[in-house]
Amino acid sequence: MILGISTTKSAVIIAETKGAGGKFVISAIRPIPFLVRSGDDLTELLQSLSTLFDRKGRGSVIALLKCSSGRFGSCLEAIKGEAMVELAAVQNGLSVVKVVPQSLKRSLGCAKDQKWRDRATQLFNPDGQRKHWSKGAAGALAAAFKVVGE
Repeated sequence: MILGISTTKSAVIIAETKGAGGKFVISAIRPIPFLVRSGDDLTELLQSLSTLFDRKGRGSVIALLKCSSGRFGSCLEAIKGEAMVELAAVQNGLSVVKVVPQSLKRSLGCAKDQKWRDRATQLFNPDGQRKHWSKGAAGALAAAFKVVGE
């Protein structure tokens, strides 16, 4: 199982996937909401992630969409969420593959001027009916898809 993960300002989005290529299957998308007001909030997020990772088993691989830096980079809360994902994965003996957003256009087969999030929506939620769909879900699934394809 590949767990595609993307972090946002207020949630860690986890996409459970199986298979590869034409047989890439999305089992579930679940957001884990969080706030970063104190260290206790991060401890609570870490516990939630550890519990989930423990249930998924040691054979799972985490495809973690890295937060962006620079002028239009990710917010501090998303970066902290990413750190908690990595810590929970290590504590549960899971492998983490970091996926940089810049690599997604090619792995998703984007048209020349197409954005990778638009292509992910086209591939994974074409009818707009998938529960818990968001930009974070698009990122989590794109990361999982890239890791499965490698």
